[in-house]
Amino acid sequence: MKATSRLKAKSFAIFALTVLAVASACATQNKISDVTDTTGKAVAVADSAGARTPTRGTAIGNIAPDFQLARTDGSIVKFDDLRGQPAVLVFWTAWCPSCKEEAPHVNELAAEFGPRGVRVLGINIQDSPARLAGGVKEFGIKYGVASDADAAVARRYKVVGTPTIVFLDEQGVVRYFGNELPDDYAAQLDALLAKA
Repeated sequence: MKATSRLKAKSFAIFALTVLAVASACATQNKISDVTDTTGKAVAVADSAGARTPTRGTAIGNIAPDFQLARTDGSIVKFDDLRGQPAVLVFWTAWCPSCKEEAPHVNELAAEFGPRGVRVLGINIQDSPARLAGGVKEFGIKYGVASDADAAVARRYKVVGTPTIVFLDEQGVVRYFGNELPDDYAAQLDALLAKA
């Protein structure tokens, strides 16, 4: 009888621990779902007061990674310089035929949306200064260009092909990430300007 009673007590204890573990997992899952998007990627973190702020990264909804680069004119451009208005980053290389094809479209975007406040920045990846200058000339690039000589910024932005185009809102949050301008880029930028 004592053995049966002990067995029942152990079974009850195991059951109670299982219920607690499942309840804890459900509570944790609720907290995780508050800070992830539908793919499970973290898009926000909670501070000790429970306030949520977006995390750094290149997923839609993340604050874009920080950077500081030299422009072709010798001035410095920083990520924080782009805040306050929407921005378009274009990662490219001088040897890339797709970059050359996309450049006139980005020129059109810059001509239309630059005067309205959208900042457009080309980020050349690892080309020598001479090759970068040749690419700007050959592609007819009419927007500002900075050099990512060691590809550190490209790695931070997880660039896997060129061109890579990133739209940022006025807070520096990623709103588009792709290898070409989206067909509806004008509508997307109009919406970002309306929000700024």
